[in-house]
Amino acid sequence: MLFLFVLVLNTAVARQKRYPWDHVAPIEDKWVLDQQRDVAMAERLAKSLTFQTISYERGKQNFPEFLKFHQYIRESFPLIHSSPAITLTVINGYSLLYKIEGSQPNATRPYMLAAHLDVVPVGDNWVHQPFGGDIVDNIIYGRGAFDDKNTVMGILEAVEFLLENNYEFQRTFFVGFGHDEEVDGFQGAGYIASHLKSTGFDKLDFILDEGSFVLDNIVQGIDQLVSMIAVTEKGFLTLALEVDGTPGHSSVPPRETAIGILARAVANLEETQQPSLFGSGPEMDFFQFLAPHVGFIRAIPFSNAHLLSPVIKFVMSLDPITDAIQRTTTAVTIFNAGYKANVIPGSASAVINHRLFPTDSVDNVLAHNRRIINDNRVKVNVKTYIPAVPVSPYGPAAPAFELIASSLKQVYPQSIITAGSSPGNTDLRQYIHLSDHLYRMNPNVINRETKGGLHGDDERISVQDYHKVVQVFVALITNADENLGQTRPNHFHRDL
Repeated sequence: MLFLFVLVLNTAVARQKRYPWDHVAPIEDKWVLDQQRDVAMAERLAKSLTFQTISYERGKQNFPEFLKFHQYIRESFPLIHSSPAITLTVINGYSLLYKIEGSQPNATRPYMLAAHLDVVPVGDNWVHQPFGGDIVDNIIYGRGAFDDKNTVMGILEAVEFLLENNYEFQRTFFVGFGHDEEVDGFQGAGYIASHLKSTGFDKLDFILDEGSFVLDNIVQGIDQLVSMIAVTEKGFLTLALEVDGTPGHSSVPPRETAIGILARAVANLEETQQPSLFGSGPEMDFFQFLAPHVGFIRAIPFSNAHLLSPVIKFVMSLDPITDAIQRTTTAVTIFNAGYKANVIPGSASAVINHRLFPTDSVDNVLAHNRRIINDNRVKVNVKTYIPAVPVSPYGPAAPAFELIASSLKQVYPQSIITAGSSPGNTDLRQYIHLSDHLYRMNPNVINRETKGGLHGDDERISVQDYHKVVQVFVALITNADENLGQTRPNHFHRDL
């Protein structure tokens, strides 16, 4: 009875909480995008998708396509490229950095809006041409529609719109577009970061990049939209598994082959995933932010996540999307063995890709893998390791987080704002020395259907969703100017 009382009390208290962005005023009418712009904006985005700015691997990219895309951007946004307040610098040949000089440049540190120009290669199962720039039934199809040309073009559309309406920028800010995010970001965002440092901008107030979305029917049990601002991202660990066996003729096979030994090791890793680390990262507060906005019964586990963590871990593990939030993930991405039907190969190898939970370590992951494989014949070697990014301050006492949250709430008033971690990696980590406040959010809706287009086939975004992408950036820029001069310290949500 006491335990039940505590659950009910915690829930009642949590449901009374309200955050500053829950009471945000609507966007001023003069900064509301007219829907008549939608056709032109959609056509510009669709055209941007025809440029095959593909990153295959480090140093292997369609570089001429980037230059064509640059020219198209210049032609599409004439006010940006003629404004005396805006300076464009081409970084390392193919990345773009815009500096928007505010009328009060010394009032506070500049911030940066980031995105990337490159896209991943395409498969063979597209219904619509991946680089056709098709608009069908108010859906824009093409590689980059969701990742990440919608953000590139959305930011530029927002700035152009404000210039059209004689907006006077108050804060100085940057817009940075890297050209190699899909391979590592060293040549794009890395060089942008170096340029900013060399020109005296070694500390920015905050940086907003891609990484999370407005989630529709992604969080189990939540009918409302959930606008998740990612405050960290996982690390990246690639392992090589190798087995040496006995080669020979298939007519006289040994009891165990290199392929069989390695197959068992891989199957064991898939069957016994890395342990849940729920509660050691921002995922605990992810639920705390949800609790005030759902029904009482549903709010019980959200308000008592620390007490009901075993139940929550189990429920999250039922869905790969939510399961990725609570643990280091394991994915078998390459398996190599054999070369002829009647020859038993003498070796076999596989590649395992882990996305490390923000509080996990390489040593822990390797120890788990070796224990689960339980076979010394399987050699495990680290190929690539990129550590997780530190958690940025979040919550109502973190002004940059509150600014982003309020801007999202103005455009998606029915959505729930929450904080979390991005399961993927971005080139935002190249800016880690420029700011302690790194946030990740693609301000468009993603659901279980459109999620498949992310690095998959028939990548797409609706005209309506793209309209909201642009509107969020308009709101963010104008809100940043309204907040000019506010110098509240940044704190983590849990420190309040």
